[in-house]
Amino acid sequence: MGKKSLVSGLIAGGILVGLFLLSHLLFMKDFKPEMWEVGEIVGYSSMIIALTAIFFGIKNYRDKVLAGKISFGKAFLLGLGISAVASVIFGIYVYLLYTVISPDLTDKMIECYRERIKTSGETQQVITQELEKFQMEEPMWRNPFLQSFAMIVTVLVIGILISLVSAAILRRKEPALTNT
Repeated sequence: MGKKSLVSGLIAGGILVGLFLLSHLLFMKDFKPEMWEVGEIVGYSSMIIALTAIFFGIKNYRDKVLAGKISFGKAFLLGLGISAVASVIFGIYVYLLYTVISPDLTDKMIECYRERIKTSGETQQVITQELEKFQMEEPMWRNPFLQSFAMIVTVLVIGILISLVSAAILRRKEPALTNT
């Protein structure tokens, strides 16, 4: 089961990094505040797409290794292993993104977020409060280790949810009937 977690996790992590790298190359050159929401949608969609490897990894293991049977617990643990591998791979990518691939990305994102606050349509008092709050949070945005950790946790949480759903769908006490 460890090897299957590793292989499927590497696939999920590779897909995740590939999708994020592609979106970075396509959208980040002229990153603007109005693209923030699009970036979030693309990012979370990429995570879900990549983490479908959990479902297929569990199904493949159940059908090819366990002769069509798998418990909820075993399926969930396999999904958790896949999620863990994928999240670590993605965390490494995020660290490299902020330190090597695009070291100016943090500045661009911070400026876009400030602009988003300023053009939110809120009262000047609310805008000032939000900007002050963001000023206090800015050091966290500038910490690539923290950014990487946040992405590891994000991918892991989404992976856990997908693992729970996949384990519930794929659990089977008896092998599927086959027509021979």
